[in-house]
Amino acid sequence: MQAVRFGKDLTLLALGGEAVVDYALRAQREYPGEALIVAAYSNAVMCYIPSERVLAEGGYEAVDNMVYYGQPGPFAPGVEDRVFRAIREAKKKVGR
Repeated sequence: MQAVRFGKDLTLLALGGEAVVDYALRAQREYPGEALIVAAYSNAVMCYIPSERVLAEGGYEAVDNMVYYGQPGPFAPGVEDRVFRAIREAKKKVGR
């Protein structure tokens, strides 16, 4: 997880893995009025990173894809909150 702030106008959140779109949508809700770009595939692609919604739905992004990435199993519930704790910490480091 990284955050890069460009002046006062734009913040880039760089997430590792193939994070589902729910992360960008939640970030926009949690930081309204802020110009924000959320980019997955940043620095590492270890697997899909499901949101709680996707994890509950199951299927390819939540469970089945893990075998292709050599991962031992799906993420546990709470993954989205853990990712957002890291987002908040990264944003603090760039002054937001």
